[in-house]
Amino acid sequence: MPLSPILGVVPLRAFQLGKETTFKTAVAATRRLGWAATPTVNPNWTNPTADTGTLDQAIAPYGTALDVTIATTGQLASNDAPTIISAGIMGGLTLPAAGSAFTAAPASTSQDVFDTYSGECFDDAVADAWQFSGGVINDFTFEYPQDQGPINLTANWRFAKIAAYPATPTAGLTTDTNPVYLYCADTQFYVNDTGGAIGTTQLVDQVYGATFAVNNNLDPKRFANGTNSRFEIQNYGRGKRVVDFSFTLAKATAAIAEAVKWIAASPTERYAEMRTTSTVTAGAGNKHSLSIRIPGFWFTRADAAINSNSGFTLAGQNVYDVGLGYPFRVSSVSARTTL
Repeated sequence: MPLSPILGVVPLRAFQLGKETTFKTAVAATRRLGWAATPTVNPNWTNPTADTGTLDQAIAPYGTALDVTIATTGQLASNDAPTIISAGIMGGLTLPAAGSAFTAAPASTSQDVFDTYSGECFDDAVADAWQFSGGVINDFTFEYPQDQGPINLTANWRFAKIAAYPATPTAGLTTDTNPVYLYCADTQFYVNDTGGAIGTTQLVDQVYGATFAVNNNLDPKRFANGTNSRFEIQNYGRGKRVVDFSFTLAKATAAIAEAVKWIAASPTERYAEMRTTSTVTAGAGNKHSLSIRIPGFWFTRADAAINSNSGFTLAGQNVYDVGLGYPFRVSSVSARTTL
């Protein structure tokens, strides 16, 4: 008799998302993402404080606020960038036609609305499939690698509730088998002195790699409403957002000039842009692309050896710039037409 393999094979894992119309009202998935995704579900079982006349715990634990998170990693495909913008930067935007710019310049003096997502995590052990709802991205990072390959993505999702377990995953979705990746090699890096000139002075033959990271520091809100949804997240509050960026640089003239500004007695605001343009057309004659603009200040320098040459990494944090009217801006051009 043939031996059946053990279920729960890692290569058969899948992560699927669908954008919700109403917060926490689960919807069928519409997109399977080409990322590794690891869910963590924690009902926070807690032992009561009690003297029981026993050396060991003798009373059943009680549950408290539910935590549901999913850590995702992978390479950044252009058609996935709108999901990161929608779930991780700001909601309420409409995806335009293929080849047109989908731009997020989040508010800083008020709170933007959230786009929320239902997520499905499963493998070949179909009895152990999860469906979650009310999902947003708490924090994400783009790493522009020194091997000039695709931008590496890490994104940490938080969901408000377990919508179904075991769940029946949405059928018929497949991973994009020919994604248009956004490459470090196709990225131009700019630093300027003024907001009006942002994106005009390129660091040519000086940038080995870079990073861009957004931490929304979301505050999950739970309310005592006297219902069976008492452990679910009922809303999110936006905390103090932190946006970090870094350039790893060769010791060239313009790079050293940035280091001089970093170490100067008075800080100098810098206006940086990372502009990635693919060789593949997205639509309307326009290439797949991703532009990130950041006003901010250099905070640290770390010296490093890049093979046989010495270099350094300047790391900065963003600020809300009144002249630009935004704390940072991300603009994606892809072939995607719906979130």
